[in-house]
Amino acid sequence: MTACKKRPSTVTPASVRPAAPPNPAKDLPELTEAVRGYSMSQGKAPNTLEDLVKARCIERLPAPPPGKKYAIDGAKLEAVLVNQ
Repeated sequence: MTACKKRPSTVTPASVRPAAPPNPAKDLPELTEAVRGYSMSQGKAPNTLEDLVKARCIERLPAPPPGKKYAIDGAKLEAVLVNQ
């Protein structure tokens, strides 16, 4: 498992790239890894998934399926998909 690392800003800005379609099977494991990496590097769990973006653990939040949203299960330190 890798901790959050500052990445150089040589990637194309998210505002320029089209948003990927929702893919929870791919997004949940990646978000969970980022949550755990953030927790290891910061010594605490993130309060929100937006904290992962601010800490540059992930580039941007993935789009959830319609009627759902991604959230953090603090007890398990993992990303989950919940109803809005």
